[in-house]
Amino acid sequence: MAFLASRMKLVVEPGGTAPSPPSARQVAGRSRPAGRHRPLRRECVSRPLRRTDLQLGVNLRTGKPALGGLSRTSRAMTDHPDRDTLKRFLAGKQPSDEARRTDQHLSSCPECRDRADEISMGQALRLLDSWFSPSYDEAFDRAAERVVERLAGFAEDPRSTEGLLTELLREPGAQRRRRIAEEERFHSLKLCQLLRSGSRNAWISAPATALEMADLAVEVSQYLDLGRYGTCVVEDARALAWSYLANAFRIGSDYLRAEQALHQAWSHHVLAGEDAYTETELLTFTASLRSDQARYQEAVQLSDRAIAIYRDGQDSHLEGASLILKGMILGEDGRTQEAISVLRAGLARLDPQKDSRLVFVGSHNLVVRALQGGAPAKAQKLTEQSRHLHEHLGRMDLTRVQWIAGRIANQLGHCAEGRSALHEACESFLDLQVGTEVFLVSVDLAEMYSASGERGQAKKILREMIPLGEALGLSREVLVARLLYEKASQR
Repeated sequence: MAFLASRMKLVVEPGGTAPSPPSARQVAGRSRPAGRHRPLRRECVSRPLRRTDLQLGVNLRTGKPALGGLSRTSRAMTDHPDRDTLKRFLAGKQPSDEARRTDQHLSSCPECRDRADEISMGQALRLLDSWFSPSYDEAFDRAAERVVERLAGFAEDPRSTEGLLTELLREPGAQRRRRIAEEERFHSLKLCQLLRSGSRNAWISAPATALEMADLAVEVSQYLDLGRYGTCVVEDARALAWSYLANAFRIGSDYLRAEQALHQAWSHHVLAGEDAYTETELLTFTASLRSDQARYQEAVQLSDRAIAIYRDGQDSHLEGASLILKGMILGEDGRTQEAISVLRAGLARLDPQKDSRLVFVGSHNLVVRALQGGAPAKAQKLTEQSRHLHEHLGRMDLTRVQWIAGRIANQLGHCAEGRSALHEACESFLDLQVGTEVFLVSVDLAEMYSASGERGQAKKILREMIPLGEALGLSREVLVARLLYEKASQR
């Protein structure tokens, strides 16, 4: 085991810096009335701003970054807007900052709201009159032509875009970014989507590839043409690209960079108009990071928000996926019985035809919680019942299966078999460069050695793993490892 630390390349350095992010305009987050959620529509929406001042950090109700310095109080109008200001506001011709201040003032001033309603009614009547004028048909035709031109920007040939992706991936890393910056043909929304899809597909089998693909998606998203795709679509693509990069960092146990990338994702999400589907993606990624950081209460609140959005949108399958995430978080927090109940509810809502791996994730976590609850025989039975789900798993998932199989074998008294399985799992996680799993498997292995009387071997593993756990920020798990080391040191 002496070579473990030297093989771990993704340890977080406290002074590390994130990839240079683009400067995101700082904007205030938006909220919706309590107890109500938006329907699942992929469009730009407009809702009132928050009534409360924003603080630094992440708002636990929504999971969005509270971008400092933009409180309602500090940005609100102190004077009543004049008639021309209200006209520009209603026509959508104000700059964004000025429009926000006008909107904030109207939300608290009945007199100005009445004036705005009067202006709005006059504009509506003039619009109705224009419908009956000969020139209206021509104006409508011109507007329709502009819409057709905009839609043409989305009609990219999938085959040519896949060819672009293949061409890009043939290049060395530095050359990829240079070509994206210099060649307009790579400034493609479809290419950005393909890179995100490639990152997602590699999360489990090749985390390093997932990170590279997500990084390229972020790079492409920065060059998307606002005139071709529109601001909402471009900002939404940027939000998703940054969120995928954040999740790739999280999988690699680089929580500092994951946090920074998620902050960028939420910022672009607000600029995009807060699409509901994108919000659930960001909530899920943020909840997963909070769980890995042992911030379980926050993680549960974020997953609950995603569950509520999917439930309102009547998307049973994705609601089930979010329930499974919540069950995993509850299990990590030691709330075993709650976790089992939530996991079962999630599995009941899944459509296996849509995502068989998600069925495996839910079933595998039921096995983990059965073992956590002190029922190794039941865990073994559940493993056998779900064995058919293992056929098409990637290496990461198969290694997790091996890990839990080793723990089950050990608890059933097959100690040598259990240690062998954990040694193999640790080697596989090392190859995959996932530091958190390397640490956790190693601590389990040290506990096995200590329980069998081989305290020297247990101490050797722990001496090497404790610094790794500290570097990864696993404070609670490091405390457990230190207590185990102290116990192994007693004669």
